[in-house]
Amino acid sequence: MIENEIKRSRFIATAKGELDQDGAEAFVKSIKKKYPDATHNCYAYVADELGNIARFSDDGEPGGTAGQPILDVIKKQGLKKTAIVVTRYFGGIKLGAGGLVGAYSEAASDVLGLATILEKKECKRVAVKCDYSTFSAVEKYLFKTECKPLGFDYGDEVSGKIVIPLDGVQAFAAAITEITSGRASVEILDGITFDTTDK
Repeated sequence: MIENEIKRSRFIATAKGELDQDGAEAFVKSIKKKYPDATHNCYAYVADELGNIARFSDDGEPGGTAGQPILDVIKKQGLKKTAIVVTRYFGGIKLGAGGLVGAYSEAASDVLGLATILEKKECKRVAVKCDYSTFSAVEKYLFKTECKPLGFDYGDEVSGKIVIPLDGVQAFAAAITEITSGRASVEILDGITFDTTDK
């Protein structure tokens, strides 16, 4: 949440991600409930992975000056399943159409600037197993590559599962085999969608 003041009007922007349409509508209602005395609660959301379910509302502001600019900010960032509500408390000075577009766009951009944005990547789980003397070479390689270890078991051998982006699975398996001279076994398991921090 962020708050901007422009010509005595307060603009409070709140954002939430990982929402379907019902979740986005519930989020908008919760913000309206939180600020029931606000002059306007303008919002926009994209509620699916393809970007087909997109809605916005000017909530009493002149048409096209609030909801659409908020939606434009969401789309420009390439975000999906995301909702932003910008709450306005009118300060007595009219901003004009251009001023409103600027104020709502700025509030939406500012709140996204504070957000942790996750990028979804198609990945595969990969199981790796090797002896202790070989594991140091495996571990060293893991630090150099784009992967997420899910944990290792240290029994008679070292075994663990690692998440690898789909386009790097074959190269990862080949590299592990090469650096361990075939002493590590690599088994490609199921596919998953994994969140990676974008910023």
